[in-house]
Amino acid sequence: MGSTYILELDASKDFPRMAKALPDDEPVSRNLKLGILSVAKDETTHAAYLYEAMTKRMSLTQVQELIDEWRTRKVNATFAFASNLLQGKSPNRSLVQDSMPSQKNSQLIGT
Repeated sequence: MGSTYILELDASKDFPRMAKALPDDEPVSRNLKLGILSVAKDETTHAAYLYEAMTKRMSLTQVQELIDEWRTRKVNATFAFASNLLQGKSPNRSLVQDSMPSQKNSQLIGT
């Protein structure tokens, strides 16, 4: 949930930024802009649902720790990708990091 929450939350902010780049005076661009803003609204709702689900299963401190962990992982993956790209390395290796459930997260599996 933490990973998906971060992705949904970020998308809810990224889509309006993309939409802002489109002109309002052209009908096709205007419709595309409205569609993108609609997607952003959906992403905001998805993030809220995920946050609520996490708070029903964990304390607020645990939720924040989980969010911080996944934010850090996303930032590290982004920097690794950008670094490889700037160094001319092919971005063919996966930036996905497998993880075994920790003791505190294993409680979530049983619920």
